[in-house]
Amino acid sequence: MKLAAPLGFLGLLSIIGLILIYILKPKYQDKKVSSTYIWKLSLKYAKRKVPWQWLKSSLLFIIQLFIFVAFAFMLTRPNVVLASTHGEKIIVLDASASMTAETSETSPFERSKKEIASLADATIGSGNKFTVIIAADEASFAVRRTDSAGFVRQKLSEVDCTLTEPNITAAMELAEVVLVENPYAEVHLYTDHDYDDSGKVTVHNMSKNEWNVAILDLTAKRVDGKYVFTAEIASYGQSSEFSVGLNVDGKAQVPKLASCSANGTVKVVWDNLNVTGYENAKVSLQGVTDTFSYDNDFQLFNSNTERFQVQLVSDDPGFLLRSLQAVGTCDVIVVNESTPAQTSGFDLYVYDGYLPEDRPTDGTVWLVNPPFDEVEYSGALLKDWGLSFNSRRVGKFNLSSSGGTSETYKTIMRSVSLSNVLVTEFSEIETFDGYETIMLCDGNPILLAKNDDGLKTVVLGFDIHKSDIAINPYFPILVKNICTYALTPTVAGTIYTAGDTVRINARANAVSMTVKAVYANGTEEEKQISAYSIDLESLAPGSYTVTQVLSSGRIVTNNFFVRISQGESAFGRTEAILKNPVVFTDGVENTDSKDTKEIYIYLAAAMLVIVCIEWGLQYREQF
Repeated sequence: MKLAAPLGFLGLLSIIGLILIYILKPKYQDKKVSSTYIWKLSLKYAKRKVPWQWLKSSLLFIIQLFIFVAFAFMLTRPNVVLASTHGEKIIVLDASASMTAETSETSPFERSKKEIASLADATIGSGNKFTVIIAADEASFAVRRTDSAGFVRQKLSEVDCTLTEPNITAAMELAEVVLVENPYAEVHLYTDHDYDDSGKVTVHNMSKNEWNVAILDLTAKRVDGKYVFTAEIASYGQSSEFSVGLNVDGKAQVPKLASCSANGTVKVVWDNLNVTGYENAKVSLQGVTDTFSYDNDFQLFNSNTERFQVQLVSDDPGFLLRSLQAVGTCDVIVVNESTPAQTSGFDLYVYDGYLPEDRPTDGTVWLVNPPFDEVEYSGALLKDWGLSFNSRRVGKFNLSSSGGTSETYKTIMRSVSLSNVLVTEFSEIETFDGYETIMLCDGNPILLAKNDDGLKTVVLGFDIHKSDIAINPYFPILVKNICTYALTPTVAGTIYTAGDTVRINARANAVSMTVKAVYANGTEEEKQISAYSIDLESLAPGSYTVTQVLSSGRIVTNNFFVRISQGESAFGRTEAILKNPVVFTDGVENTDSKDTKEIYIYLAAAMLVIVCIEWGLQYREQF
């Protein structure tokens, strides 16, 4: 028997109170009786001697003392240790990418499922419960405290391995939920590697001679005007020799031979190529027969290839033109007599001191110092933009930020300082429905931003030629930030890890968008995207191509690569410490490994019977 709360024996101190009650209790009562009654009672007891007479007189006290002792014993929460051959089991199954490696047509994942099914038969056959937790990028219950071995086998057959890293920590937290119900259940982890310290969790390493050659990374560095490509490759489980091929924009380069020691890394460098620019570079392992193929290729896409078409309307485009060109992703066309203004076919329309009679049908718009003096010319048009102006103010005014906290504000004002920026003339903006104030001039809104389902508008209420902002070193940064806000990249990066979530943003003038995936296992999939932006979740390894058809008919493509996690490529690794599930019982961590059963309920029932007997004795003594 085990006591969950030994401090409950402090309840025995209540016996002191019981003894004090008996000490202070009056022993005699004053009654008037006849003398003959006393003589008759005396003769009665003189004629016979009753054995155990003292016990009869003290029986009530003994029973009350027993009740107090039993109550204190209940406070200790006694548990009876149950005899168990196997005990309840909690199984955590690693469903990560490395568990899919195959040797002799079986993988650690399939071997784990088979062994877990056998363990379920033995455990449930002995009258114990069984739990299976799947550790993928998120942890989930496959089976929770079931007593059906057939149900366990059915659920295991429905479980597939993922291509992400396992969230073992989350799986152990789910194990804690079960341990709250039975703190003495055993926890087992089925995986493909070892731990230096696994604690109380039993780790089953289901690997079996798997080995892997993996491309961990690919970089491109410009040296003397030409690109040098470097691939980092590792061999896990055994040493190996292999050939590495490089393909740049569809042109195969001379392969490189390399060798790598077991669990070591090697760098393969191509430094004699006459490559001055590229869009896509791909390295591949050749002649390798390892047991894991998801990391045998690696693609690198040039992040600077996405271009935006910009139309600039201005009588004096100098400052704006140079700042837009400095962004690096803008192809700027300046409107003049030979190049008339268009209302379609561009990603960004910049109007400096000019308001178009016909609003662009696509793309985002910047209105810089829009005119409003001639009401017949532009008064009605400004209302179409949700704007109205009051008057122009002339003097010397300072710019300041609005101090906003939105993502729009943070994007536009990132690394921008407005100290000592002087404006000599600006327009007071009276109404600006739906716009967010980013910048102020003498306390008045002067830089506004609006996002209407991807159609973004930025309004600047002063002439940059009547301010020293154009010669301020922060002006190019401000222009670049506004471009970042208005011209949202389709994809933020070019390399992701399996399981990541990637946001895809359509251009404002896109009429259709598709995402095509060529997975590492050779299969392909294509998806049509109808939303302005979408999050692609739990991506599998492979290359992805986003294709947009713009309203002008122009086709724009963006690419990114999803690689396997480097940790999943490292076969045979040994990790340091395995996080154990922890269950606390009355503030003390449970370290027992046997099943127990609380019996205080049965003690309470027995006490109820004894209390009824005590009440009967009390009644008989008093009446």
